[in-house]
Amino acid sequence: MTDILNFLHYKNEKLESELNKLFERANSPVSRVDALLENKALQLEDHKLFLAFLAYLAQQNIEAKRLFQDVLRLPKHQFESEYEMNWAQVIKLSVTFFTILRDNDLNSYKQFID
Repeated sequence: MTDILNFLHYKNEKLESELNKLFERANSPVSRVDALLENKALQLEDHKLFLAFLAYLAQQNIEAKRLFQDVLRLPKHQFESEYEMNWAQVIKLSVTFFTILRDNDLNSYKQFID
């Protein structure tokens, strides 16, 4: 069991490192969203998990739109300090958000990332 947990921890650290590098290269919100959606290591999260996250945000009186904008805009340490959330986990959930928005309301998606 410890080997599995170590592997998952290592995998998460590696993904977070890749995300940090991705965000260093992509300096505009548009290029960051494009890079996230094209990244093969990131996949759509289970919609139930995403809906649970949205419910949590509502309970905490956090506007989802602002959170997903800030996760792209703010440096990692500032985002984690302001929201008390794991930056990499929110990035993973943002892939679900951006994919749903892009597939269901292209105009809103374009406005959101501009």
